[in-house]
Amino acid sequence: MYQIRSSALVLQRLVDPMAGSALATVDSLYPMQKVSTWARSYLRAAVEHLGFWADIVAPYEFEPGAVRNVAFRPYLLLGRAGLEAAAHGLWLLTSESDDECISRHVRLMHRDFNLHRTALRAGGEDYSLVDELISDLEIRAAGLSPAPNPKELPPSYAALVRHAAKHCGGDENRWAYFWNAASGAAHGQNWFSLEGYALTFKEEYEPGHFRVITSPEPEFVTATIGAAADALQEATYRWIAHAGYDVALMEQATREVFERMPKKDVGPSVL
Repeated sequence: MYQIRSSALVLQRLVDPMAGSALATVDSLYPMQKVSTWARSYLRAAVEHLGFWADIVAPYEFEPGAVRNVAFRPYLLLGRAGLEAAAHGLWLLTSESDDECISRHVRLMHRDFNLHRTALRAGGEDYSLVDELISDLEIRAAGLSPAPNPKELPPSYAALVRHAAKHCGGDENRWAYFWNAASGAAHGQNWFSLEGYALTFKEEYEPGHFRVITSPEPEFVTATIGAAADALQEATYRWIAHAGYDVALMEQATREVFERMPKKDVGPSVL
């Protein structure tokens, strides 16, 4: 919760990298589409998904008599989306050199433009302007030294999730498992019903067929949202540092979130 909201505050307040920072440097090397802007956009997307979940389960203000029903599959969908978005930003921000960063950036842009083209084509829309963007990107990339290959696909979503786990100190296999489970939940796949719920067998209404009571296993939401929040926080810290700001801004934002969070009135202490 605090990771999500503190990241949101910082990203809302910091828009452009400071002069002379690492992100300002790569922006100058490829100024047509800024790395800093694309990285921040991925993180802002993660903030929106995860912030929506936070506002549902732990709003800053509780309305009297309000009931919080657990929307199990939608919560997992939000966690999955937040994790994927944050993992994209983190992959970009964990480059070990300027050249590698620009290469990753160009590859992400090329895929993004092609996805845009696919959507327009599917809708019967004109995609000629997107074709121009793709062509311009390929020409510009060829003029860089060293020249990145824009047609080289970025890692798959599953690989990006594993990459994020590695940089967040998480278990790659567990993160991949929960990401796949969240995908299954989002798509309504039957296997998730066997993994994500505790089943209580009640009545055999036909031979081999039972009426059951299902109870969501809380670990799935906890683990998926937790992984997404970890990835978002790690990527936000890196964006702050690479943009030339003091990472203490994150701690300040966390204190602000704490001050806004509702507190339980336990009355005066008794000594």
